[in-house]
Amino acid sequence: MSTEPITFVDKSSGDDACVLVRVVGSSVGLSLSLRTDGDIEVFMAAEELDRVIGALQQARAAMGHEGRVIVTRPT
Repeated sequence: MSTEPITFVDKSSGDDACVLVRVVGSSVGLSLSLRTDGDIEVFMAAEELDRVIGALQQARAAMGHEGRVIVTRPT
């Protein structure tokens, strides 16, 4: 199983970037790519994945509401 690629512009280099998450057996692969600087893919077990998710949630909270978009759907 693979997620849809998440593409964005890297804030540091200005290069096109991509993140892809995939499941292979009992591991989760996380790929990071820059258009002009290559790729890296690492695999981790569920415990490490939980720690990465926690770290990302902490980083998002530290950013506050900056950049947050509220999406409303018709009822």
